[in-house]
Amino acid sequence: MTSTTNVLQTIKGRVLTRHAIHRQDGLCLQYFIATQSGPVTVEIPQQEHVCFIRTIDENIINQHQELKHIRRKRLTLKSFQHEDVTALYTRDLRHQRNLIRIAKDQGIELFESDIKAEHRFLIERFIALDAEFSGHFEPAVQGAQPRFIAHKARRAEAVQSLKAISLDFECSFSGELYSVGLYGQTETGVVFEKVIMVGEPQPVEVDYIQWVANEPALIHHLIAWFADYDPDIVIGWAVVTFDLALLYRRAKHHGIPLTIGRSNQNLSWKVDDKYRPETLRLPGRVVLDGIDWLKAAFYQFDRYSLEFVSRALLDEGKAIDNVGNRMDEINDLFANDKPALAHYNLTDSRLVWDIFEKTQLFEFAIERAKLTGLELGRVGASVAAFMNLYLPHLHRSGYIAPSAPASDGIESPGGYVMDSVPGLYRHILVLDFKSLYPSIIRTFLIDPKGLVESLHQQESDTVEGYLGARFSRNEPILPRLIKHLSEQRELAKINHNAPLSQAIKIIMNSLYGVLGSRGCVFHDAKLASSITMRGHEIMKQTRSWIEAAGFEVIYGDTDSTFVWLGNDFDESKVQATGKELAAKINQLWLQRLTDKFGIDSFLELEFETHFEQFFMPTLRGSAEGSKKRYVGTKKDGLGKTTLVFKGMEQVRSDWSPLARRVQYELYERLFNQQDIEAYIKLTIDQLNSGALTEELVFVKNLRRNLEDYTAKSSPHLKAARILFEATGDQSVTKKGARIEYVMTTSGAEPLSHQKSPIDIDYYIDRQLGPIAEPILSIMNKSFSKVTSNQMTLI
Repeated sequence: MTSTTNVLQTIKGRVLTRHAIHRQDGLCLQYFIATQSGPVTVEIPQQEHVCFIRTIDENIINQHQELKHIRRKRLTLKSFQHEDVTALYTRDLRHQRNLIRIAKDQGIELFESDIKAEHRFLIERFIALDAEFSGHFEPAVQGAQPRFIAHKARRAEAVQSLKAISLDFECSFSGELYSVGLYGQTETGVVFEKVIMVGEPQPVEVDYIQWVANEPALIHHLIAWFADYDPDIVIGWAVVTFDLALLYRRAKHHGIPLTIGRSNQNLSWKVDDKYRPETLRLPGRVVLDGIDWLKAAFYQFDRYSLEFVSRALLDEGKAIDNVGNRMDEINDLFANDKPALAHYNLTDSRLVWDIFEKTQLFEFAIERAKLTGLELGRVGASVAAFMNLYLPHLHRSGYIAPSAPASDGIESPGGYVMDSVPGLYRHILVLDFKSLYPSIIRTFLIDPKGLVESLHQQESDTVEGYLGARFSRNEPILPRLIKHLSEQRELAKINHNAPLSQAIKIIMNSLYGVLGSRGCVFHDAKLASSITMRGHEIMKQTRSWIEAAGFEVIYGDTDSTFVWLGNDFDESKVQATGKELAAKINQLWLQRLTDKFGIDSFLELEFETHFEQFFMPTLRGSAEGSKKRYVGTKKDGLGKTTLVFKGMEQVRSDWSPLARRVQYELYERLFNQQDIEAYIKLTIDQLNSGALTEELVFVKNLRRNLEDYTAKSSPHLKAARILFEATGDQSVTKKGARIEYVMTTSGAEPLSHQKSPIDIDYYIDRQLGPIAEPILSIMNKSFSKVTSNQMTLI
């Protein structure tokens, strides 16, 4: 890395972490970036915190001696109330805090005071992840990475690979470290494997074990390894809340500075004893937790244990015999077979790596950061992502963001859900509006700035919304952002870039949610309602046009319309009919919006699915059709018929494996005209004989600590209390604990401490009955009579 002092240079790289450093000479912004020549610390000195006030409040600020160091500048920008504003600049965190305190005490409205300086500097320049900095290198400091003093920055495209490592600790029940497993691969597939293990050296056939004398030695060797290998990204499974939190506590216990950040900086936490991704501070390194990022990419599993997810995705599990009792086995391996423990430890690290590769989570995280401007590694934060995208355009349009949401108790309705027509059908088409809410925003010019500007415009220069809203036709920001995202997504699809396509889809679909959230300063019921209520209108009108074409609509939900072609419809014409119907509706919307509003339509109805057979159940105990619950058969890409369940017990984890298996079999029999009554009777006979015991176990995780539940009667909570009383194990009462239980004649009991007999009647009446009844009802039969061997009277 070149380190010539005061020679003007430019460097390009990927921003890994961002920091605001307060020094004697003022605020310095610090960015750790990855470049093709290696990691660099970029510093931008003499910066300022920025916020805004109404200019009419400036005199109140001037009266306070504590605020005399604040720089003021009147701007041409306006508030959403079209008031003049003044920018306030502070170079010291203490002055910034004084300003916020005094403004609150004096009732002065501060605008954009919550935007951190290190983020604002980037987003105002449209820098998301990749940047080019202009400046010069400072002389190198021993043990620190090169330091670049920047004066300018701009957005760039950096083709930069990042070096990653998968990290996993093994420890005793009390948390004492046994070993750490490290696994990674280069872009060319070269594998790195290492386990640092506490213990006397042993002859082994593998070369990846490094033996150390004790726990402090393990920590010291790991610190040295970080400095040597120098990864950009650290991944793991609960890697922040467990692994890094555990490492931090053990290093603190031994008084060892945990300098595993870049430039020998410590791993630390922004809030004491709060070990969460959002509180972690690890300069120069990005941490990605496998569980969080699978959820961010909308992967769904019944459980998120590494064993369960790796089995589901990789068809491979942990390298240990008894996963359910792995703590005892880990202790035994540490005492008697440390090479086997090293293999287990390294396998866990590799499984996490393979999951990231299989699901393209590395690529997804990078594409998401490039799109949103969120710090690489930050999950969630849809409001922050919206601000990053919207704010720089808003400023260039002459406005600052509001200080608080506009709505006061008025909320928008949810998505449109049509009353269903229950029954058993053949040939159901599902027509979906592609990205309906983003398309509504783009088509009807729904935009926070546009809502404000419309108040000062002629009606002819605006588009009507709902709740009295109108939106300016003049350079709307949000529709333009959606246009750009839509075009990027189409390119991603053409280029087969699945991570980018998925990231864009999630971001686009989050925009409505942000506008409908009170956590967003742009929240206004007029905005959210103009989206959802327009969606209601679109769904109702679409139904009318479809029915005018001679088809029956049996159900609709948010953006999907279920069309019955008729049980005797010619199957060879289904595909063409679906496409023709979608094209016809699109043309009708194009014409209607041109004639009524003078706007272009970006609504796009697509023929999504053909259900060859379809069942819409009734509500339990009612003749009324259900909502968000149905079952159907369709052919997959290979022409194989598959069953699709929506909202049924089959896709819910709070039903027993028995109920889910039986439900699947019942619908297969229904659609294949096979005997249903005989199957139900056989299942009950097997249940009574004890042949189905393994399928009676419920599995639920605690979503909070046991003592934090207000309702104590749920079966899994009762089972957790019994388990704790029997074992004294505090872990079974903590958030995330996996509770396995069965229903007995004494109620819920933990599987491992079951004392009472299984309550067979519960499983018949409360598990099998509810799933069989909808099917039997269309056969004019009832579960009670079928199971009592009585003939149904018709």
